[in-house]
Amino acid sequence: MAIDLSSNRFEGKIPEFIGNLVFEGIPPSLGNLTNLEALDLSHNNFSGEIPPSLLQLSFLQQFSVSHNNLTGRIPVGNQFSTFEVTSYEGNLGLCGVPLPKKCSRSEEGPELPPSTAEEEDGVELDWKFAAAGLVSGLVVGVVLADFVTTRFSERFIEIVAFLIRLMRMPRS
Repeated sequence: MAIDLSSNRFEGKIPEFIGNLVFEGIPPSLGNLTNLEALDLSHNNFSGEIPPSLLQLSFLQQFSVSHNNLTGRIPVGNQFSTFEVTSYEGNLGLCGVPLPKKCSRSEEGPELPPSTAEEEDGVELDWKFAAAGLVSGLVVGVVLADFVTTRFSERFIEIVAFLIRLMRMPRS
């Protein structure tokens, strides 16, 4: 009923194929629109699954596929963890977070992308953030160790000697 292409800085003519668009489901190629901030496909008659490729839409702030005929598991990860139940309501075949309907084994769908691992409590860990935390912790540790050994070298040597003596003490 409506196409809104406003505020996109498009140039030139609108291609002829726009008038001949036929949608049968959500195409995985939408995941290539990596700068997309809003995607509203609600109140249509789309069938099939929500493509996991939409996880690549890292700028996506608004998302709705409500009131369609979608089925399968809702993709897990990235910005999809921020969308509420209302984004998916009216699709009786959908399952998974944030819906109350859990997925059966046959509905689980594809595995998560390699950069994301879901733990049993629903917390996700992206290896990039873990690596950044590890590196920053290492840098802080090295700087603090350098500070302590140069500013308080005598006290530091006493503490290390005490720890060595503790380690050498016989255990009962």
